[in-house]
Amino acid sequence: MNAFLDVKRYLEELARESNAGVPVQYPPEEKMGDLALPVGFKLAKILKKSPQEAAAEFSKKIEHPLIERVGVVGGYVNVFLRRAEIAKDVLKRAVSEDYGKEKPTGERVVIDYSSINVAKPMHVGHLRSTIIGGSLRRIYRFRGVEAIGINYLGDIGTQFGKLIVAYKKWVDEDALEREPIKELLRIYVKFHEEAEKNPDLEREAREAYKRLEEGDEEYVQLWKRFRELTIKYAEKIYRLLGVEFDEISGESFYVEKARELAETLLKMGIAERDPETGAILVDFGNLGKDIILKSDGTTLYLSRDLAALLDRVERYNPKKLVYVVGSEQSDHFRKLFWLARKLGVDRELVHVSFGLINLPEGKMSTRKGRVIFLEDVLNKAIALAGEEMRKRGTYNEEDARKIGVGALNYAILKVEPEKNITFQWSRVLSFEGDTGPYLQYSAVRARKILEKAGDWEFKAADTVNDDEWRLIKLIARFPETLSDVMAKDRPHILARYAYDLARTFHSFYDRNPVLQSDEPTRSFRIGIVKAFYNVLSRSLNLLLIDVPERM
Repeated sequence: MNAFLDVKRYLEELARESNAGVPVQYPPEEKMGDLALPVGFKLAKILKKSPQEAAAEFSKKIEHPLIERVGVVGGYVNVFLRRAEIAKDVLKRAVSEDYGKEKPTGERVVIDYSSINVAKPMHVGHLRSTIIGGSLRRIYRFRGVEAIGINYLGDIGTQFGKLIVAYKKWVDEDALEREPIKELLRIYVKFHEEAEKNPDLEREAREAYKRLEEGDEEYVQLWKRFRELTIKYAEKIYRLLGVEFDEISGESFYVEKARELAETLLKMGIAERDPETGAILVDFGNLGKDIILKSDGTTLYLSRDLAALLDRVERYNPKKLVYVVGSEQSDHFRKLFWLARKLGVDRELVHVSFGLINLPEGKMSTRKGRVIFLEDVLNKAIALAGEEMRKRGTYNEEDARKIGVGALNYAILKVEPEKNITFQWSRVLSFEGDTGPYLQYSAVRARKILEKAGDWEFKAADTVNDDEWRLIKLIARFPETLSDVMAKDRPHILARYAYDLARTFHSFYDRNPVLQSDEPTRSFRIGIVKAFYNVLSRSLNLLLIDVPERM
């Protein structure tokens, strides 16, 4: 922990000891201090004094060698730090490329993300789960927590009965060889079009799915082919996005275990058998009743997910299980976690719920074939980035890929997960303002300064001006920002931080010469640039964004 965060922790502990446990705040202006505690409002009732008087009394307890002075305004205690001493400690740490990295803690977290459906295309709607989960995995690992990334495929369910029927009736084997997922989508859409005219197709599909679950050799081989084609297709997209997994599993792995669990829940009195249909169901109170095993013995999403959750707890012994899945599944996860608790699971269970990515013409539908293929989105992003680079005379293929993919990843990650996103090319791929390319340009700009600086040795400064101080304070907050992301499982916190950092750097650099300054100011400011570059480039890496060579 650096000196800046040490002082902050000291103030928080002092507030707790004084029965005024309030979070330390970061004032928006230098004149309001470097740190502020709104203790007066809480202590006023305890001390039976005004907030101003209570804050003043608390301020007398503050004694720390790195605090220069303390002011009181209303119920706030404003703390001003010794800039030179804090700056020296922060920068000496941050010029190391491992700044913010933690040693292995021995803790483990399981993260379920992307979790695509077999035989269906990855579309723009898959971006949020895939990128949020991929970013969280990197952040946890950087902070010393062993994050296990799982791609839990939707590889079982009644849609496979429909697909098998469609395959046997309408598949074009040549098209399947060339573009497997697009051909599987074509016949899947055709099934639903034909089923509207011929309802018997739905019956055929149910029968085909039942045969698949019962292990029919022909149908199992078809299913395996669909699965392998999907994984191969998805791996190419994951490589472009910079997303990695430690395990690829699927709902199909848990069919037998799900059946056993349904019977166990029945015996425990948690589940009941429907007297009319014979299905096994659970009463979730205000969430209603839900079937966990159909009368014909086929399993459902909920029972398979429960089996998978218990398996992950047994195999990995994690302190936390995180599911990065859309908000439309919120009730599902409330039920899943309720059942897990009933079965004795005592780990932290988190559903990172996110909103939809909508098309201008409405919600996407695989059945109707109204999708934007993710592969096409990535290719277009890269192509548009290349066009912009050609205008600037800086084009090369690899940097175009980094800029195009980075623009897309940042446009998704900077938005709070709960908010919906309406997909618009102009917004996603803008090269100005709060965008991925702006952050990449900031990193490239800093790297060029460092290249021109040549060999240098960090030197502390006796005085630190406001521009330098604002940037140093942000650099100091990098480890805390990562801890905040992990506590809330929200990478947008890091994205917002990275943008503030880049914007503050430009303000500093535009007003303060670096290489043209006299010593020791020159070496001190090069140290600021180096620390900034380390923190921003690391932040981008944790957000699945690569720094280009040129822009």
